Amino acid sequence: MMKKFNFKKKEQEEEVPAAHPPPVPKVPVEQSRASVVDVEEKTGGGRFGLDRFMKKKKKDDVDEEAIASPPPPPPRTGGGDGGRPKKSRTSSKKSKVIDDNDDDDGHRSKSSSSSCCGCKRLLTGGFCLLLLATAGIITWRYGPWASRSSNATSLVAANTCDKCCNGLASNCDLPVNDVLFPMVHNAHSSYADNFMGANNNRPFEEALVAGYRALGMKTCECEGFLSKVLLERDEEWGLGSSNLGFCHTACGAGVRDPKDVMTNLKTFLETNPREVLIIKFDMGEGSSADLRTALQYSGLLEYVYHPQDEYYIEEWPTLKQLIDNNTRLILFGSGDGMDSCPAYDCDDGILYANDHFSTTSDLEGCDPTISGDVFVGYLMMNHYEEGKMKIPSPKRARDLNSYANLEERFETCEGQRMPNLLAVEFWDEGEALDFVKNLNAGKNGMGESMRGGKDEVMEKAV
Repeated sequence: MMKKFNFKKKEQEEEVPAAHPPPVPKVPVEQSRASVVDVEEKTGGGRFGLDRFMKKKKKDDVDEEAIASPPPPPPRTGGGDGGRPKKSRTSSKKSKVIDDNDDDDGHRSKSSSSSCCGCKRLLTGGFCLLLLATAGIITWRYGPWASRSSNATSLVAANTCDKCCNGLASNCDLPVNDVLFPMVHNAHSSYADNFMGANNNRPFEEALVAGYRALGMKTCECEGFLSKVLLERDEEWGLGSSNLGFCHTACGAGVRDPKDVMTNLKTFLETNPREVLIIKFDMGEGSSADLRTALQYSGLLEYVYHPQDEYYIEEWPTLKQLIDNNTRLILFGSGDGMDSCPAYDCDDGILYANDHFSTTSDLEGCDPTISGDVFVGYLMMNHYEEGKMKIPSPKRARDLNSYANLEERFETCEGQRMPNLLAVEFWDEGEALDFVKNLNAGKNGMGESMRGGKDEVMEKAV
C-alpha cells in the first residue's frame, strides 16, 4: 500500500532556499520498484511528481521576491567595513584628483586675490611716495630760501697782486686772446643755488674768487607763475613784467634772478680792478631783449670792451690795455635770432659768438668744429662730459679736471691752434686752475713748459 506524504505541511515547515531545490524525500526500501513507477506515472514525472511541483513553486517565489523586495545591493569585494560596499581604487583616485583640483583652484583663487591685494598696496604706496617726493621738491625748490642771492662772503679775488693781470704779472703784456682763460660751463647752474641736475657744486661767485675768469651762461623766459615766485622782477631795472632768468633747461629745474647775477658781476669788477672777465651768453628764445634791458640797468655796460674792427678782429688788446682803459668785460652772445654784426656796431657791445669763436669737436684733442682758414680770435676747449643718465657727473669731472688729464690733452695740441678758453664743469673738482696758471706762466719763459714741474713754475710766476 502506498505511503501518503503531506506536501502542504512540508511546505510550511521547511523553507526552500531560492538558489537550491528542496531535498528529495527518501523512499522506503521496502517499496517495490513497481509501486515507484506507478507513483511517478500518476504524479506526472520525477520522483513522486515533485519536479513539476517544485518548478512551479520556485517560479512563484521568485515573482513574489521581485515585487516585494528592493533590488539587492552590489556585491561586496571585500570585508571589514561594516557591510558597506568598498570603494574601488580607481574611484578613490578619481575622487582624490578631483579634491586636489578643487584645492588647487582654491589656492589659485587665494593666491590671485593675495597678489591683487599686493599690487594694490604697491601701487598705493608708490603713489604716496610720489606725492611725498613731489611735495618735498616743491617745498625745497619754491620755499622762501629758494630766491636767496648767492653772495660770497667776500668777492675779493684770491691770488692777485697790484701788478698782476688775472693773477699773473706775465699776463699783462699778452693779447687777451693769447692768455688761457679758465671758464665755467653753465656757471649759473649749481647745487648751491637749488638747481636739479646742476653743472656745478658751488655758485659762480665763488668760482670768480677762486680764479676763474670766463663764464658760460644761458638765459631763458620763465613761465608766468614761476617768474612771480622765483624772480624779483624789479621795476627799477625795467623788469617789472619780465620773465627773464638764467636757467639751463626750465625754470622749474633751477633759475637765477638776473638782478642778482648782474649785481654780483659788477661788484666783482669794482672790487678787483686788475681782473678781466669774458662772458658768453647763450640766449634762449624770447630772452634777448630783456637781457639787454637788464645789462643797461645793471651798470655793467660801462665796463664792456667795444672793438673798432669789423667782423674779424686782427689784433686784440693786451690785458694791461683793457685794465688801463677799464674795459675789462668782453661779451659774446648767440641765439634768439642774433645775427652776425660788425664788431664796432654790435648792440650793447655783445659780439656775435659765431664770428669770433670756434670750439673743439670732442674730448680727445684740439681739432676745431670749423675747417679751413677761418680767422677767429678764440678757440674754446670743451672739457666736460655728461654722465650715462645725461646728468652732469662730479666724479667724471674730477677725473677730467685732473692735472695729468689736462696736461695729456694739451700735449695733443702741439703744432696746432692752442685753446684760449678752457671750459669745465664742477670747477671745484680737480686742478684746472693750477694747470691754467702754469701754462700761462710758461708762455713768457717764466716756466720750463707745461710739462715741467708745476711747483717750480708756480714759484717763478709769483
